[in-house]
Amino acid sequence: MSLVEKIPDIIMPAGDILYFAKADMNENGSFVDSWLGVTENHIFVYAENGSVLKSLGISELKGAKLDSYIGGGSLVVESEDGGVVVVRFSAPLTSKFTVAVKVIENLINGKPLPVLSKNDLPRQCPNCERPLQEGTNACSVCVDRKKVVGRLLGYTKPYRLQMLFAMVMLILATLLELAPPYITKILVDEVLEPQDIGGGLLLWVALLGVTSIVLALMQIVRGVLGVWIGSKVMGDLRKEVYQSLMRLSLSYFDRRQTSQFIGRVNRDVEDTRQFLTDGVLWVVGQALMLVAILVMMLSLDWKLTLFALLPTPIVILFSVMIWPRVHQMWYKQWQAINRLNMVVGDTLQGIRVVKAFGQEKQEQSRYMKGNDILMSQTIKTDGMWQGVFPIFSFITGTGMLLVWYFGGMSVVSNDLSLGTLMAFVAYLGMFFGPLQWYNQMITWVSRAISSANRIFEIMDTPSKVPDSKSAVTVNDMEGKVEISNVTFGYEKHSPVIKDLNLIVEPGEMIGLVGHSGAGKSTLINLISRFYDPTEGTITIDGIDLKDIRQEDLHKQIGVVLQETFLFDGSISDNIAYSNQDATPDDIMRAAKIANAHEFIVKMADGYETQVGERGHRLSGGQKQRIAIARAILHDPRILILDEATASVDTETEHKIQEAVSRLVQGRTTFAIAHRLSTLRNANRLVVIDKGQIAEIGTHEELLAQKGIYYKLVEAQKEMSQIKGVEVG
Repeated sequence: MSLVEKIPDIIMPAGDILYFAKADMNENGSFVDSWLGVTENHIFVYAENGSVLKSLGISELKGAKLDSYIGGGSLVVESEDGGVVVVRFSAPLTSKFTVAVKVIENLINGKPLPVLSKNDLPRQCPNCERPLQEGTNACSVCVDRKKVVGRLLGYTKPYRLQMLFAMVMLILATLLELAPPYITKILVDEVLEPQDIGGGLLLWVALLGVTSIVLALMQIVRGVLGVWIGSKVMGDLRKEVYQSLMRLSLSYFDRRQTSQFIGRVNRDVEDTRQFLTDGVLWVVGQALMLVAILVMMLSLDWKLTLFALLPTPIVILFSVMIWPRVHQMWYKQWQAINRLNMVVGDTLQGIRVVKAFGQEKQEQSRYMKGNDILMSQTIKTDGMWQGVFPIFSFITGTGMLLVWYFGGMSVVSNDLSLGTLMAFVAYLGMFFGPLQWYNQMITWVSRAISSANRIFEIMDTPSKVPDSKSAVTVNDMEGKVEISNVTFGYEKHSPVIKDLNLIVEPGEMIGLVGHSGAGKSTLINLISRFYDPTEGTITIDGIDLKDIRQEDLHKQIGVVLQETFLFDGSISDNIAYSNQDATPDDIMRAAKIANAHEFIVKMADGYETQVGERGHRLSGGQKQRIAIARAILHDPRILILDEATASVDTETEHKIQEAVSRLVQGRTTFAIAHRLSTLRNANRLVVIDKGQIAEIGTHEELLAQKGIYYKLVEAQKEMSQIKGVEVG
């Protein structure tokens, strides 16, 4: 059976499905779900109800491609009649349809299907085979709820005395809530009806008032205690989740969106907290209330209790029928809100592109379409919600009518006192409250368990580059790096680095040269131990990187990247990020070495100038020099420069080069540079081609060989002459 055949309402034709993916936009840009299915001979697009929207024969096609735009893209196939848009999708789904293009292209050209990794394939639960949500391997259907709840309750252990006290308060409050109707019965039967309004009336009214005051105080204490416990538990959970995120290796984040983790740290933890504090207490309280009310009703009159319970099966049946529908509509409303937020986020992040191409009206149109869908879904959801409660009230009201009629008849015939009937009616009103919310309670618990499961997934994910149990502490390094027979690929079946060997002496500067995608940055990632080699070893001073504590390793490695990341804070804070104990004099000295002091002091607030989010208030060259100052203050033995002078003007590049020349002195340095002239001071240049070392030598030696490096230099000379700039 093919994968798509396991999805409800989607029935594939004869022939196994080779690939499928869910799209979330239609050709008008509205958010509508559909499914792409690719067989050996056809491409199909299905609507949510299973109907075929499109059918294309593979033999009629010339090619396939992705068209990208702000916030999403399209899968387009080329035929004799031109391009045909197959499906449209939002930005988060781009990776899925990149794989779809590979599959379709290979089918068109008669080539074997591409070897896909687990990350490329549509992800399914191994047990129930349902599609998994983006960014998680946890299945909300197959999760062991008892295990998750047990683990969750474990977080309340440090606060078990407070939880016990809150539970006692809950039980007492539940029992106290039963008192007013019974006091009312006594007032009517023993005070008002016999007209004994002397001290008895005042006593019972006072008791009724005291009961209300005590109940209010108990609820306040329980509420404050619940907030305290909840805040403590939430703080513990957030701390552990964040620690787990910091522990995970870089590969874990490569295929996941940042927003997923923000949601888990905030929204999922909050859902879990509500369940642990409000939810558990509320569920237990409502269950106790139902039992206690039922006992009181039976003690007052068992016959009336039977009449009162007649609508109960109808209420439960109606709840079971209606709540899944309400839950589904809530989900669609949440989905519409999420998609609208995504449109806003993508548009604002790409606002420069929007303005540059004059696409404001198109973006407004996209937003309005999403807004209309949300408005329509809100009307449906809230409209249905407004209809549910009146129906509940009517059903429960029938039980009340029966009680009033038969109870009234009993009062008239003196078989039942008026006070008993009034107390019974009050208890009956209290009884149907928890019953109406029974199914929503189940939904609430399920949502909390799903959130907890996603949190625990992060906590339980092992790092792919863990410290070995025998890892040693290294405080001082000479900086000799030896790379032996190293092979590595981000996907094991597709190596980027292949059987690479290189020895770098302490203090030596190595320039890494090669075409884009040759493997230069990948080699840097391996030396930094962001990833571990698939085969071979990398050693520093003769010690395998796997045997060095990562904290010690990264203290000895400094990095200056092409895209400098600055944290939202002051210039001083960003320079001192690598050394929190640095004094103002240390920060200033590093800035002077990095040629940054001059522009910093010209700013209104000097070193306390706020750089803004991602450093947007500074120019590219200013950010680079702050990054160099940060690396200088870090004082590493091994330095990594990845395109440190890219995308800056000639004058700024000269200042950065001066700073870099000071920085590299006495340090083992690996430098990647777009402008090859900046690597002339390197002791050796290593030319990497297709993941292997193709050439190695000095600038002059490699030019004399007239190989890959020579061609790269000549190509840059030609480009520079076109731009009117002479390469030295």
